[in-house]
Amino acid sequence: MRITSYVRVAAVGAVLAYCLATQVQASGSGSTMVDNDMLQELKRMIEQQQAQIDKQAAEIAALKEQIGGTKEALASKADKESVKGIDKMVTSSLSNVNLSLYGHINKAAMYVNNGDTSKWYVVDNSNSQTRLGLRANVETVNDWNIGGRIEYGIVSNASSDVNQLNTDDATSTNFKLRWAEVSFRHDKYGKLSLGKGDSASNNSAEVDLSGTTVASYSGYSDMAGSSLWYEGRTDTLTNLEIGNVFSNFDGLSRTDRIRYDTPSFGGFSVATSANSGDAFDGALFYNRKFSGTELAAAIALANPGDIKPGVDSQVSGSISAMFPVGFNATFAAGGQDLDISGRDNPTNWWAKLGYQTKFYEAATTSFSIDYGETSDLAQDNDKLKSWAIAAVHNISDWGTEVYMAFRMHQLDRNGTDFDDIHVFWTGARVKF
Repeated sequence: MRITSYVRVAAVGAVLAYCLATQVQASGSGSTMVDNDMLQELKRMIEQQQAQIDKQAAEIAALKEQIGGTKEALASKADKESVKGIDKMVTSSLSNVNLSLYGHINKAAMYVNNGDTSKWYVVDNSNSQTRLGLRANVETVNDWNIGGRIEYGIVSNASSDVNQLNTDDATSTNFKLRWAEVSFRHDKYGKLSLGKGDSASNNSAEVDLSGTTVASYSGYSDMAGSSLWYEGRTDTLTNLEIGNVFSNFDGLSRTDRIRYDTPSFGGFSVATSANSGDAFDGALFYNRKFSGTELAAAIALANPGDIKPGVDSQVSGSISAMFPVGFNATFAAGGQDLDISGRDNPTNWWAKLGYQTKFYEAATTSFSIDYGETSDLAQDNDKLKSWAIAAVHNISDWGTEVYMAFRMHQLDRNGTDFDDIHVFWTGARVKF
C-alpha cells in the first residue's frame, strides 16, 4: 500500500537518525559502542510501529473489499429492479395506445358420487375458467375513448364437461375465444361495442355480491354439469345429465353482436344488443351504495332467435345486497316462453345467504349456503332441486382465492327413481 510504504520509510529514517546521533555522541565521549539497552529499546519501538502499520493495512483492505461488495450488490439490485420493471411492461407499437395483460388460472379437485359410482377429477373450474386476455385503450380528443379486447379461455378438463364415462375430456382441452371486440366510449354518450363479447342480457341472472361465486353461484351446472343420473329402480346409468334438467336462463351468453350501453344515471344503466342469429336483447342494471349497504340488480329480456330454437322469449334477473355487518343475500330467477305446442314453460329460481369476515387484515373469508329449483326444462313435470354450502378465502394482495364447496342434486321425474348426485370440490384461482 502507498501509505504503508511512506510510514515505513519514515520509521526507518527516524531509527537511523537516532542511531547516528547516538553514535556521534558516543564517539565524542571516547566510547566506540552503542548502549546495548538503547538498541533493544529501538528494536522494540520498530516492532511496535510495524505491528500498527500491518493492522492499519489490514483494516484498509477490509474496508475496500466491503465497499466493493456493496457496490456490486447495489448494481445487482438495480439490474434486478430494472429487469423486473421491464417484465411488467406491455407495450404497443403505437405510442398513444395503452396495453394491459390480464387473466387467471383456476384449477380444482372434484369428487362426484351419483349413487352408483364415485370418481375424482382434476378439472378447470368452469365457474370461472382459466383465461388470458389483452386490453387496448387510447384516449382521443373530446373525451372519447377507443378500446379493444381479445380474450381466450385456456381450458383443460372442464368441470362442466367431465362425467362417469369421460374422466379426462380431451375435447375441452383447447383455446376458446371469449372476447374479440372494439369499443367506443364517452362519459356523456355511453359505450358502443362491436364484435364477440357479452350480449346485453348476459350475467343478468348472476349478480352476486357474496364473494363465493368462484365456488358456487346461480349457474351451478358448471360444477359437474355433465354428470349422469343413475336410475336406482332399474340399476341403469342413464344418458341424462345435470345440465339437461337445469338452467338459470342467463341471457344469451357471449355472442358476435353490436351492443350499446348508456351512461349510469343514479346507479341505473341500460344495455341493448343485436346478436348474430337474429337474436335481440336488452337489460336494465342497477348498482349503488347506501350508508354502507351495497345493492346490485339486473333484469333482462331476450329474443333468442336461432341461438335457442323453439324459444320465443326468455326473461332473467337477479338482485344482491351486501350489508355493513358482512351478511348478504342474493336471489335470481328466470324462465322461457316456448314455441312448442303442449309444453309447459320452464322456470328457475335460486336464493343464497352469505357472510363475509376478516380473520386477519390481509384476507377476506366468505361463507354461503344456497338453494334452487328448475322446473319443466327437459320435459314437463321435471323438478331439479339443488343446495350447496361454500367457503372462499380471498387474499387480494396475492391475487389468490382458495375455495371449497359441496353441492347436492335431486331430480324428481314421474315414473323414475334417480339417485341423488353429490359433488365436492376444492381448488384455487390465481389472478394476474
